[in-house]
Amino acid sequence: MTTQIIDVLGGQKAFKQPVDSFLSFIEITEKGFPIAVAQRVQKQLELSNKLFSQIMNLSESTFQRRIKNQSTLSAGESEKVVDLSRIIAKGLDVFENESDFRTWLNSPVLALGNKKPIDLLSYSIGREEIMNVLFRIEHGIFS
Repeated sequence: MTTQIIDVLGGQKAFKQPVDSFLSFIEITEKGFPIAVAQRVQKQLELSNKLFSQIMNLSESTFQRRIKNQSTLSAGESEKVVDLSRIIAKGLDVFENESDFRTWLNSPVLALGNKKPIDLLSYSIGREEIMNVLFRIEHGIFS
């Protein structure tokens, strides 16, 4: 799954050092991802700057400033981007189609209390539950 996550994040070229093991991936996450990596995830989720900055727990102006300055994310922010990329990778694997996955993200899901998955991305427990539901779908347990 690490390879799929790295692909979602932009591949090896997105980072200034090789990512050849989960330990090197952790090291890169601790140092902080380039803002361009977060923007790639934002684009894949088709989120506005306002919504993406809310998910990242940043003000929109801070997010805009970081884009302008090509800043590096903090370790915690980078980890959140990893979580989002895990969801994207698993969603694309399960739905086999970007459009179907995005539709699912933006639709109420019974297993999530009729909440839209997109509305739960700001919370670690929400991201975890989204992954749980994707695993259940993958295994034919439609809840």
